[in-house]
Amino acid sequence: MPTSDYTPADTLRPATPAGYQSPRPLRYPPLVILGLVSVLVPVAAVVFGGILWYAQGTALDAVFSVDETATGITFTLASGLVAVTCIGTIVAATVLHELVHGLAYRWFGYDVSYGVAPQLGAFYVAAFHQFQERTHNIIVGIAPLVVLDALLLPVLFVPLPLLAFAAFLALLFNTAGAAGDLYSYCRLNILYARV
Repeated sequence: MPTSDYTPADTLRPATPAGYQSPRPLRYPPLVILGLVSVLVPVAAVVFGGILWYAQGTALDAVFSVDETATGITFTLASGLVAVTCIGTIVAATVLHELVHGLAYRWFGYDVSYGVAPQLGAFYVAAFHQFQERTHNIIVGIAPLVVLDALLLPVLFVPLPLLAFAAFLALLFNTAGAAGDLYSYCRLNILYARV
């Protein structure tokens, strides 16, 4: 059984280095995060979907179809392989998103922990029990959005429609998954800039 150097009563707050103000908590208001997601998803879908359509055109018919019916619009995946690819892409995008956070933390020399916060419905990477510089947190927070989106955008142009569609889904989920990161970026970069 693993042991810990800390008891449940410990605050687990690292000592503040000389010359720094006391740490301030950074909370993620659920309605603000939900609002960000509700903006990020449609914008990312239109932007990345437009690029995907430009790059792939009618080749996407092999992956999915969109049909107008008397009562609305239907979206149909072409096969079970496409459905499995969608699920695998969502899982991979989530894992890679958190992995990039972890690699960025490690770049700055932090010890990293990975986990799940069920109450938030989120996965996370954290550098527990360590003082973290504001600029490090800004870079760590924005890293997955910048790095993964930059790596995935060219894949939209690969002449394999299923792979391009998977890249589109990964872009969509990575960007939506960055809502908390963008909130943190704004808080740290704007509100705490003079601290």
